[in-house]
Amino acid sequence: MMLRKTAAAFAFVAGAVMMFPAHAADPAVFDAATGRLRFPILQIDGNLKFRDVVIQLVSPGQLRLNDASVGADISFTSAGNVLRIPQLSFGGAVYPAVSLTTPAFSLVSFGDVVIDAGSPSNATLDVRVTAQGTPVPLITINNVPRPATQAAFCNDPSLQQAVLENAGAAQATWTMSTCTFNGSTGRMTGTLTITTPVAAAIPIVATFTYR
Repeated sequence: MMLRKTAAAFAFVAGAVMMFPAHAADPAVFDAATGRLRFPILQIDGNLKFRDVVIQLVSPGQLRLNDASVGADISFTSAGNVLRIPQLSFGGAVYPAVSLTTPAFSLVSFGDVVIDAGSPSNATLDVRVTAQGTPVPLITINNVPRPATQAAFCNDPSLQQAVLENAGAAQATWTMSTCTFNGSTGRMTGTLTITTPVAAAIPIVATFTYR
């Protein structure tokens, strides 16, 4: 019933406005049969991006088309709980500037993570983490300074935070055991200690590649 209501809300609002041709960027795609919404790239709160995101949309909340607040990127703003979609593919048509305010949804899956550090630099950093032997999604951080020394690399708290974010436990405690850096590639090993949902100490290996 909830999926039918969600699909009906899309159809009603979409049918009330003119459709525009698609732009170059890939649109988000809503599947009314499953209630799933797929994003090629989703930006979270301005600087964190996830590739290949799929959410289960329970309710669209307040749905608008031709919303002037929608920019060029698919984005979610946690302050206000607003999902903004430049192009939405639904029922064989593409609709422009869609916003969902206070939607109800759950995360199904996501791919690599991309972070914009916010300060211009020539380096892009790829962070690959294995947690207890299991690879987790890649983090790519754009616009980062390249460390000049091993000490600068190993003592950078933002890099250690990247390890936690990649492992999906930003509130956990990170204890580093070893750290090396050769000017372009770094490696950290250590233990991630979590308390919820269960207490655990997870061995972590992280490789950092500057390009």
